Amino acid sequence: MKSMRIAQILVGAIAMFAACTQASKETPSGFKFDMIKEGTGDIPRPTQFVVFNFRVTDSADSIWADTYGRGYPEFARIQDSSRIADEDGITQMLRMLSKGDSVSFTISIADLFRDFAKSPVPPHMDSTSIVRYNISVRDIVNQEDFDAYQSQVEQDYYAFMTRSAAEQLGKDTVAIDEYLSEKNIQAQKLPSGIRYVISKEGKGPAAGSGQTVSVHYAGYMLDGTYFDTSIRETAQQQGLFDSARDAQNGYQPYQVTIDQSSVIQGWHEALKVLNEGAEGTFYIPSSLAYGPRANQRIKANSVLVFDLQMVDIK
Repeated sequence: MKSMRIAQILVGAIAMFAACTQASKETPSGFKFDMIKEGTGDIPRPTQFVVFNFRVTDSADSIWADTYGRGYPEFARIQDSSRIADEDGITQMLRMLSKGDSVSFTISIADLFRDFAKSPVPPHMDSTSIVRYNISVRDIVNQEDFDAYQSQVEQDYYAFMTRSAAEQLGKDTVAIDEYLSEKNIQAQKLPSGIRYVISKEGKGPAAGSGQTVSVHYAGYMLDGTYFDTSIRETAQQQGLFDSARDAQNGYQPYQVTIDQSSVIQGWHEALKVLNEGAEGTFYIPSSLAYGPRANQRIKANSVLVFDLQMVDIK
C-alpha cells in the first residue's frame, strides 16, 4: 500500500484511549507517537501486511472514523526498506509496530491535510483543531497467506454488517415512529423503512431511475440540529452559512442522477416519490444514510430528516 493511500485512509481517524503508561517514540522522519500498549512478536518485514484497526476523534470527542465499529480493519503492505526515506511518518510508524501494539498521536487538521493528505483543508473544517489517532495492530500476515486471510475477514465482515444493519434498522424504526407519534405526524411508509410526508403536490410523473433532477434540500437530525442545506436563508438561520461556498457556486439546487450519483441510498428512494414542484419531508433510517460512519456534524447510526423540494426533472 502506498504511503499516500495509508495517509488518506487515516485522515479524519483519531481516537482517545485511556492511557496507562506512555512511551514516546519517533520515526526516522521525526514523526512522534505514543506507545499505549506493547504487543508480542516481531515487527513486520518487507512484503508482509500490517492489519490494523483505528479510531479517530476530534477535540470535542466526536468520532470521525472507527474501524472497530464497522467491523473491518485496514491493511498496509510493507515496502522494501529502500523506500523508508520517501515514506511519510505514519507509514514509517507502521513499520515499527508488532502484533498487539496500540499507539496514539495527535495532529492538527492543517498539518494532517498538508503533510499527509496533500490537499487543502475542506472549507467546513477548522484547520486549527486537533485530532487524535489511536491505532492497534491486529495481525502481521505473510504475503502468501494474505488472500486467504482477507477472504476470511470479508466473510466475517459481511456477516457482521448483516446482523448490525438488521439490529440498527429495528432501533431506527422505533425512533422514527416514536418521533412521529410525539409530533402527531401522519406519515406514509416505503418498504425500506423510510417514512415521508408530502407537504406540496407537484405535477406530472414522479422522477425515475436514470433521470437527472435538481433538488433543494435541508438536512437535520430528529433533535432538530441542522447539518447541511442548499438553501441560503436556511444556512444563515441555522448557523451553517459558508462564505466560501457562497462565493464559489452559491446556494443552489443540487443535481442528482437517480440510482447513479454518489448520494445516500435514502435520497435515491425519496426522489422517486417526488414529481416536479413537489415538496416533502423524509425520515431516513441510518442504514440508508451514513450508517456507522460519522463526521463533525453527523453521529454514527443517526436517523436523518430531509426536507426536499423537487425543482426540475430531466
